[in-house]
Amino acid sequence: MKNKIAKYALFALDLLIIVFAFLFAAKIRPGTKRIILTYYRSFVPFAVIWLGSGLWGQKYSVKTIGGGADYVKRIFKCDLIAVAFIFGLMYLLGKFYYSRYIVFGTISLSFVLELFFYPAVYYTFRFHKENESYASTNLVTHSKAMENMQSPKFFLDSANAVPIISNEPYHLPFSENIDSDSILIPLWQQYLAEQPQLFEFINDYLDLGRFSKNGTLILNSENYFNIQNEPVNSRQIFINLHKINDLRRLNYYFIRVNELLIEGGVFICKGQTISERHNLFYKRWTPYLGSILYGIDFIFRRVFPKLPILQGWYFAITKGKNRAISETEMLGRFYFCGFELIHKREIDDMMYFILKKTKKPCTDPNPTYGPLIRLKRKGKDGKTIYLKKLRTMHPYSEYLQDYVYQTNALQEGGKFSNDFRVTSWGKVLRKLWLDELPQLINFLQGDLSLVGVRALSDHYFYLYPPEMQELRIKLKPGLIPPFYADMPKSFEEIVESERRYIMKKMEKPFKTDWVYFWKSVWNIVVKGARSN
Repeated sequence: MKNKIAKYALFALDLLIIVFAFLFAAKIRPGTKRIILTYYRSFVPFAVIWLGSGLWGQKYSVKTIGGGADYVKRIFKCDLIAVAFIFGLMYLLGKFYYSRYIVFGTISLSFVLELFFYPAVYYTFRFHKENESYASTNLVTHSKAMENMQSPKFFLDSANAVPIISNEPYHLPFSENIDSDSILIPLWQQYLAEQPQLFEFINDYLDLGRFSKNGTLILNSENYFNIQNEPVNSRQIFINLHKINDLRRLNYYFIRVNELLIEGGVFICKGQTISERHNLFYKRWTPYLGSILYGIDFIFRRVFPKLPILQGWYFAITKGKNRAISETEMLGRFYFCGFELIHKREIDDMMYFILKKTKKPCTDPNPTYGPLIRLKRKGKDGKTIYLKKLRTMHPYSEYLQDYVYQTNALQEGGKFSNDFRVTSWGKVLRKLWLDELPQLINFLQGDLSLVGVRALSDHYFYLYPPEMQELRIKLKPGLIPPFYADMPKSFEEIVESERRYIMKKMEKPFKTDWVYFWKSVWNIVVKGARSN
């Protein structure tokens, strides 16, 4: 079914391409309106021939494509046949009346656009197929973990590093002493002899005397096949000295590592964070030129992978190597794949992680990665609604909820004092309220009113007293909650604020919303009120 939908979509895309190419060719010629009126009848057989050759040559059948180069050859073949038919009808049989400029312009632009879009669609399709079971990337996130998460808003004055979780050394979950056969001496004298800082870091937080040589695997490789045949639950510790930014399929690799480790086993790896990447550009190219080059790198390596079509080209060109990954995303992927952080340390412009296996990997096929997210919330009459928002946190942030609670103190009103998951551009979007713009779709769909109580996740909804739960579902949630009018500081004050609003609205709906709307606007614009 998916292949048929893809075929129809590519057919429709090709029709749009040739229509656009024809109109563009006409636009840059004097007398656009006359040209369109003169040639639109002749354009119909042109389109039929072009699309017909595509159907004959299976240009729209992604399933039968053997690779990107094969697809380019197929596009060449289909388009050459179409050109031969069109020119044959025009010059040999004298059919139709065309301007050569319009014909060549339409053909050339159509061919160029096909070469850009079609291989990109193919690579995107293949990427999703390869990662269907291990977290594929979509424009809109349908992650259950994200849909059920209700985090406060965070407004930070500066970038904050991901915190460590503990300074206590980690012991394997068994007490057997194997010092005589431990990995300690080989690790110190052989494997990490030239990396004393790394050995010191590992030795500080692991009791290496309890890790056996036979239970240890040490690699410096980006190749998945080096661990593919490792027996399940066969290793106590696995160390990969190659940066994870070069791993072709990150989640797939981490999940396999999880499988080969015993329960409580340790995974040690390193990665280049985006902060370290940023600093490297500035050191290598000077701050002025470095900022320009880093901006280009940001667009290609952080924006392209998150957008359809462009995502296909990104993975086709890079093969997934040298990715730009935030420290938060790295940690989120680790937790997604069943690991928890023991400790981390920056050594020689690389971030090293010591992780322990604590559970099986998540099965969620669609973690946050694209630009849009949806949040599962309680609507009127208890109906489930899905609010749409622009993503303002790093990818995979939803899997760090417990980690955030463990490492961050809470401020007044239940806010985290430091949430590293919010991106720098996410702070700007939140401060300007741009992340809320997609909720206008929910407003137009009738799921939200302009003013109303905040839409809550099931977890937060059931924290309310039973009588408030009944009151809340009598009305639609709103874009602007009464919080901004009353500015309560504690959970109890929030509940009481909403109770007053609901009782007033049930008595005088229009007047209540009118008063609360303008009071909220005043507090937001003049007093700088922000949501918790």
